[in-house]
Amino acid sequence: MQNKKLVLGALLMALTVIMQSLRLVLPMPPVVSTFIIGTLVNMMLIITSRISGFKAAALLTILLPVLAYMQGQLLLPLLIPVVIAGNMLYVVFLRQKRVFVFNYLLPPAVKALLMYLGAYIVLSFLQLENSVLVKNILFAMSVPQFVTGLLGVVAAERILVKLNKSY
Repeated sequence: MQNKKLVLGALLMALTVIMQSLRLVLPMPPVVSTFIIGTLVNMMLIITSRISGFKAAALLTILLPVLAYMQGQLLLPLLIPVVIAGNMLYVVFLRQKRVFVFNYLLPPAVKALLMYLGAYIVLSFLQLENSVLVKNILFAMSVPQFVTGLLGVVAAERILVKLNKSY
C-alpha cells in the first residue's frame, strides 16, 4: 500500500508540473493563463494531498513556485517563500473535506490574504516604488489567488467524487 501511495504521489506531482508548464507551449494571454493554470495547480494540490498524503502535497508546494520562477512566471525570487506559505496553508486547510464555508471559501481567502500580505512585505522590504509592476504583483497575489483557489476546490471535489466511484 505504501508503494502504491508513493507511485501515485510521484505521478500526481509529475502531472502537476506538466499542467503548470502548459503556459510555455499553449499560446494564451497572461490573464487567461493565470486563471486556467492556477485552477489546475490548486486542483492538483488538493488531489495530491487527499490521494497521496500531506508529504507529497507539501513537496509540490515547494517545487511549484521554484519552477514558476524558473519559467518566468514569478518575477522575484523573494516571492518564492510567500507562494510556498500560501500554498502550504491552502493544503493544510483542505486535507479533510469539511462543510461548505471551511472547504470552499476559507482556504482560498486565507491563501489570497497571506500571499497578498507576504508580497506587500517583500515589495516594501525591497523598497520598490509604487509602480505598475508593484500593483500587478500585488493584484496577482490577491484576487486571482482567491478565484483559482475556489475553482481548484470545486474541480478537485468533482474529480475526487468520480475517482471514489471508480474504486
